[in-house]
Amino acid sequence: MNALRKYKGLFFFILSFLMLKAELFAPLVWRPGEGWVDESTGTGLSASSSRDQLNLAKKFEEDKDYENALKAYRILIRKWPYAVFAPEAQFRIGQCLEKKGDFLGANKAYDRMIQKYPSSSFFEQALERKLAIGNLYLAGEPKRLFNIPMGSGLDIAAQIFESIIRAAPYGKFAPLAEFQLGLTHIKQKKYTDAIATFNRLLDKYPNHSLADDAQYEIGYTWYVASQASEYDQSSTEKAIEGFEDYIVRYPSGDKVEAAKAHIAELKGKTTLGSFHIAQFYERAKNFKAAYIYYSDVIKQNPTSEQAKIAQQKIVQLHPLVAKDLGLPSISSTSSPSANPSSPTKEKGSP
Repeated sequence: MNALRKYKGLFFFILSFLMLKAELFAPLVWRPGEGWVDESTGTGLSASSSRDQLNLAKKFEEDKDYENALKAYRILIRKWPYAVFAPEAQFRIGQCLEKKGDFLGANKAYDRMIQKYPSSSFFEQALERKLAIGNLYLAGEPKRLFNIPMGSGLDIAAQIFESIIRAAPYGKFAPLAEFQLGLTHIKQKKYTDAIATFNRLLDKYPNHSLADDAQYEIGYTWYVASQASEYDQSSTEKAIEGFEDYIVRYPSGDKVEAAKAHIAELKGKTTLGSFHIAQFYERAKNFKAAYIYYSDVIKQNPTSEQAKIAQQKIVQLHPLVAKDLGLPSISSTSSPSANPSSPTKEKGSP
């Protein structure tokens, strides 16, 4: 009998717990693409028609009661998914989430608007808001977990820009998304991806107002990449080529002077890079390679200080490499007496 009372008490305890749990969590429903959604209607959140439901939700939004506004908009979509007001409700869910600072949630809401209602007048507005959110992450908005910053949001920015391009590849926001995606890749130091993105913009939208900026950014991306290594001349040469293409294709562009300044800087860097490589080979007693790079210094920038020193070096190294390189002989009167294996220190040499 005591055992029966014990099990009876345990049964009622478990039943009470389950009822309480059901009461607490019944409104939460998992929806793909949305996560957990509170589907409780609450007092005063439901109306008799989709029009009245939209007006009710708008009233909450105007009063900055975004929690109830979100519930009311979601009720409209759940009860009248094909109503003429459903696309606006879905769009306004994104707006409410933006106002609450839930930018990822807002982006997902706009995605649902784009996917479910592609013919809606809110389609373009949703793309525009997605672009704004992507720009926010590009400008420095971090990833967040429970509103705690958790690192760079650049990968989120890239995903958002890519989704805009997929949704409407020839829409008015696609070129903007392509350009911003290229800038995102530069910040991520994904230089090859950035250049591919800018080239894609030029191929797909050659007459767009951003085409000249895309051409400039190709040169600039190589310019940034060239800063990583003094001895990698390929990025420097490609940067010069990119800027020169910009000047030729857009001679009236607003960045022509900047492009010219970068070209001058890069040519100086190329000359200095070749000069340092020549010095390295000379120290290693690889005189043939040193001679070739000193010759490049003169070709690249014949009026530079490095070119003057390189000219002296060529004269000194000539007797040692003439046979291997098939060079003509230099008159003994023009050749200073010097030991190429231990040349004198040059004044002004870096």
